[in-house]
Amino acid sequence: MKHALKIALAAAALTAIAAPAMAQSSATQSTNATVKIVQPITLTKDADLAFGTVVKPTSGSNTVTISTASDTPALTGGGDAALATSTASRAAFTVGGEGGQTFSITVPASVTMTRSGGSETLSVTLTGSGSSGTLSGTLGSAGSATFKVGGAFTVASSTASGNYSGSFNTTVAYN
Repeated sequence: MKHALKIALAAAALTAIAAPAMAQSSATQSTNATVKIVQPITLTKDADLAFGTVVKPTSGSNTVTISTASDTPALTGGGDAALATSTASRAAFTVGGEGGQTFSITVPASVTMTRSGGSETLSVTLTGSGSSGTLSGTLGSAGSATFKVGGAFTVASSTASGNYSGSFNTTVAYN
């Protein structure tokens, strides 16, 4: 029996020595989950882009411009156009949303205005007062910001008289 016990112990020792090492079969890593919740962004039009009344030149052409800094139109060029007394304004917008957040502003490069009752058009080059902004206030409170859009078009002695109008889309989005 002693002999059998010695053989069993020797076999167990050989098995322990010859057994392969067991590799780790799992690993764990802690991961964070985060989110920032903000109020929806809003855009309100406060004023349309309105050039007022322009008397076309008798010869040549002029460029009529409303800058983003002023509601007063300006004339440049070699024609003798005139600005009649009328209401003019740059387009004005108010952005609302989560305080302290930045946003982008997208204004198209131009808008086409078509003569009422006709097919004649004027191409207006648009200019925004900026391509981005930051809402007032801080995270957790409502914020606001404003921006303007101006434009310019050419009027010539050959431009058909009439009322011209068109529309364009302005977009704001959180960055």
